[in-house]
Amino acid sequence: MGSEDTIRQAIIIAGGLGTRARSMTGDAIPKALLPLAGVPIILRQIRILAREGVQHVRVLGGHLGSQLEPALAPEAEKLGIKVEVFVEKSPLGTAGCLTTLDTMAGDVLIVYGDMLFDIDLSALARHRRQFPAALTIIAHPNDHPRTSDLVVQKNGYLQRLLPRKTPRDSDWRNLVPAGLYVASEQFFQALFPGQTADMIHDVIPGLLERSVPIAIYDTPEYMKDTGSPNRHAAAEDDLRQERVHAAHLSVRRPAVFFDCDGVLNEDVGGHGVIHPDQVKLIDRAGEAVQLARDAGFLTVAVTNRPQVAKGFLDEPGLDHVLGRLEAELAEEGGVLDRIYFCPHHPDKGFPREVAALKINCACRKPGDLMIRQAMTELPIEKEKSVIIGDSLRDIGAGRKAGIWAYGVRTGYGLRDGKSYPAAEADIPRADLIFDTVYDAVRFQCSYQDIGHELSGAIHQRLSNGAGPLLVGICGRSRSGKSTLAHAVERLLSEAGRRVARLELDRWILPLEHRRPDMNAEERNRVELYPEIISMLRQSGRVEAPGYEAASRSQRKHTTIYDAREADVILLDGIFAGHASIRDDVDMAVFVEASQQTLLNRFHKFYAWKGLTPASAEGLWVSRIQEEWPKIDLQRAAADIVINFEEAIL
Repeated sequence: MGSEDTIRQAIIIAGGLGTRARSMTGDAIPKALLPLAGVPIILRQIRILAREGVQHVRVLGGHLGSQLEPALAPEAEKLGIKVEVFVEKSPLGTAGCLTTLDTMAGDVLIVYGDMLFDIDLSALARHRRQFPAALTIIAHPNDHPRTSDLVVQKNGYLQRLLPRKTPRDSDWRNLVPAGLYVASEQFFQALFPGQTADMIHDVIPGLLERSVPIAIYDTPEYMKDTGSPNRHAAAEDDLRQERVHAAHLSVRRPAVFFDCDGVLNEDVGGHGVIHPDQVKLIDRAGEAVQLARDAGFLTVAVTNRPQVAKGFLDEPGLDHVLGRLEAELAEEGGVLDRIYFCPHHPDKGFPREVAALKINCACRKPGDLMIRQAMTELPIEKEKSVIIGDSLRDIGAGRKAGIWAYGVRTGYGLRDGKSYPAAEADIPRADLIFDTVYDAVRFQCSYQDIGHELSGAIHQRLSNGAGPLLVGICGRSRSGKSTLAHAVERLLSEAGRRVARLELDRWILPLEHRRPDMNAEERNRVELYPEIISMLRQSGRVEAPGYEAASRSQRKHTTIYDAREADVILLDGIFAGHASIRDDVDMAVFVEASQQTLLNRFHKFYAWKGLTPASAEGLWVSRIQEEWPKIDLQRAAADIVINFEEAIL
């Protein structure tokens, strides 16, 4: 079963009355000849099959099926493949129709005639060799799992089939048959000639009852039913936006890795989520996943699930919890391509713990095994991928995997330093921190636009002289300086430039060391800036004392910035264009935003720090009166003034 190196044969099931598509076909053409962006859907299918190495296609027509052969013959000749058309005398269903054909030796791809797809058949053939079976169901997550057929799999094989019209008392994992299958001779031999049979309701349940092996092939590639007007319009839009082949496994693309509890759904405390009813989405989480997916990113969740090792959840229970999360996200348009979970936990002493899972492992974050596994199984472009988490464990996993790491202020809000399994000196820092997962994804989707102007100016300056180029990015608090600096850091890095980003906030005087009469320049220790610049110019290294923004206290360990190999050094801070260093900075950039925008961001930021609204308001007033005038002096001497009122969050 599945022994051939590739799949050379296909059957397209193009029968049926085309009732859903009748408003588009006018009952004048078979639904398989309905144009999709100007090309009949079945021609698109045959072209994909030919490109992927299929040499023989048999088409099973039904209503108006006599039109198929004259429409397909020229295309078959052009592609150099064999296409045969058979027209059913009477409808036998989505599986019964297959009994009208002679059995073909070797694996056969079965495709429904209204499916727009573009999949890597060589990868599918490799999967067939790894998971031999009478039938392989090609499956994927979709945006309406609660009204779809679902497959429940274990270790790559089907365990249970849940037809969409069968009542369900729980949410199951979002894995849906896509309308494509690979069948062996054993499958065809199990069919009953001349009997009407449906693949989902008759054939697959019958195979399960007889313990015939059925494999599941979960792929993030493009596969969509186009049989209804709404779905047809959506598919045409995907073709126009070039989303179809972009999801092919041969095309590498960035991934957004999401933590779950505290990022996508609320953190419930205690032992964490142990029942589906505890899954409550964080505001706009589903929209965030949808935004990432629509932008072409793979969407992957990586989550520690120690509840399994502790005995609070068994495997089906975890399936229901994750199924609820997937279903709730889908209600908001968000679809996760994969969820990877770690069931382990190193500490013992729980009454119902699972001894085999009480281990130190490489997958429990901050271990990066889940991320590495995703990179092995999916066509991920590592350099542009990110992880979004509420815990320092998430940030640490991203660091180990070599991807960008963004924090959010929901959930733990990156306040879990005391439980991090490392010394304080080794606790990782996020590249950026956002209020919510939606804000983080929005940045991931727009950082190129955010950093385009400044990175372009830096490229131009670099071409006119030798580096390192020292760029100061200044402006009022919460104006978006760090967001701009990181966007530029990413763009320059992607262009092959070596970048060192130095956060001047690391030199802020901790709260416990401030005097009531101190001004903004004293709090930010601006008097040290000339020495910092001098050390960067002379040795390329500088030591920062360290400041923890969340607690407004000093870290015990210092941070070494090493810019010796840098082409560009980005100074990020409210006084990065200060008069005391302006002559030593090659380019000064002032970032601004409206007062209302700054106020909104300010209150969110200081709520995360633990200030009451009244305390934050008092601090806001003092900043306007005492800090802003000094900061704004830098604007006149800036080379570039940038306002990203809506783009920076």
